[in-house]
Amino acid sequence: MIKRRDPSEHEQNELPRSLTTVGPSKPVGYLPFYTIEKFARPTPEAIAAAASTRGLATAQFDASACCIKSGALYAYHREALAALLQANADAVRAAGLPLDPDDFVAHIAAVWFGEDHPARPIIATAFGESA
Repeated sequence: MIKRRDPSEHEQNELPRSLTTVGPSKPVGYLPFYTIEKFARPTPEAIAAAASTRGLATAQFDASACCIKSGALYAYHREALAALLQANADAVRAAGLPLDPDDFVAHIAAVWFGEDHPARPIIATAFGESA
């Protein structure tokens, strides 16, 4: 049997990085509630409040409204996401994604897109990854 070690304090503090690095070059980030509850010290509300002070929008989706089993907290840079969606409007529409940043985040929170889905490159770019 493999014993799992508890994350170090450094690792616990690094977990919210997927949200703290959200900005113009990475318009969207998220953390599953399970990860926040198990490893991060701040509550989802505290993480959302910190993101809001940085000018980010946040949205919490419970398990019934999210493709992440435990639900998740999303943070996003509304202006950067809007610019990304508008710059790729034809591809966004063709992939069946909304152009509105708030609707886009709600949609990608609710639907899990496979690797070969036309939405994947747009979603990857929104998360600051290469497509």
